[in-house]
Amino acid sequence: KMKKLKQFILGVQFLTRIPIRANMPAEPSDFKGALCFFTVVGLIIGTLEWLLFSLGMQIDPLLGALLATIGGIWITGGMHLDGLADVFDGFGANRDTERTLEIMKDSRIGSFGVLALMIDFAFHMVGFYLLKDMPLLIIWVPISAKFTVCVLCDIGKNIKKGLGALWIENISKAGLFVNLVLFLFIGCILLPWELAVIGLGLVYGVAVLLNKKFTHKLTGLNGDCLGAASQMTEWIVMVYLLIVSQML
Repeated sequence: KMKKLKQFILGVQFLTRIPIRANMPAEPSDFKGALCFFTVVGLIIGTLEWLLFSLGMQIDPLLGALLATIGGIWITGGMHLDGLADVFDGFGANRDTERTLEIMKDSRIGSFGVLALMIDFAFHMVGFYLLKDMPLLIIWVPISAKFTVCVLCDIGKNIKKGLGALWIENISKAGLFVNLVLFLFIGCILLPWELAVIGLGLVYGVAVLLNKKFTHKLTGLNGDCLGAASQMTEWIVMVYLLIVSQML
């Protein structure tokens, strides 16, 4: 039980900036165990965003969308946004594999990276606002993103040492199943089960397509790819939920 608690805390510490002070040395096996809790952390993030949206909506839905967007950035420390900007800069340059990786590693942000951040902010602001009639659906957005990361860690190939190497190719089948169950469980609470299953197919398809794209260009995945995949999944799931919300 203590080992699982340590792995859960490790997942929270890695994916968020929630101030948990726990001096517990992590072993390689703990990172594999922490992957079991990625969608749980997504649930925490989504719940905070929903609460902030609900708070702001007492004044105006636009304020709620702004608070939820800023809250999502704060709780994650913008970690995934860094990966998103790096990937857009690298791929936008349209160079060979080695040069693309060099650009992605560069700490400076380029024009494509700036555009990616603007797109991300716009997607969240507009998406949260348009979900004002069914705000609970907000919760499923980061859960979906973290599930995509889990799928990529299962099907993807690691190409370099770094933060990504702690997770890529390091998820167990049991860990992937646990994340799948939570993803579908929350989805079936928020949506009719058939729409939740379609959402599963959509998210898995996004993971497969992104893995193919990243592997073709980079010969594998790194931490930036996981961060970018997390954010782009949120865009796509947001659009799906907006379409679904009009049907319900």
